[in-house]
Amino acid sequence: MPQRIPISAARQVGQRFDCPQVIVLAWDGELTHIVTWGKTLEDCSQAADGGNRLKEKWGWPESNDQPSRVKRLELRVQQLEEANRVLRRANAEKSRPGSTIEESAEEKGSGG
Repeated sequence: MPQRIPISAARQVGQRFDCPQVIVLAWDGELTHIVTWGKTLEDCSQAADGGNRLKEKWGWPESNDQPSRVKRLELRVQQLEEANRVLRRANAEKSRPGSTIEESAEEKGSGG
């Protein structure tokens, strides 16, 4: 009996039968297995959501798993959003009256 069914098996089914989303529900005599695959990130996430719904219906412990490539994308989005917040704060500091940058520009303009 398999410890787990590889995602590549679901991917092979999707590619062979031209299905952008695959949810495999299998029982090996002792354990129930759910494996999901999606062609795109959106398909991947939707297939995982479908797999989670099956787990819920079958009474599995709470599971809101998302594929690792979706998790990586979500982490990257969070990182970019944080970088954007830092840049906005820095730009707000620069445009504040009395900032070092504005003082330097005024000093140059005074012709000394």
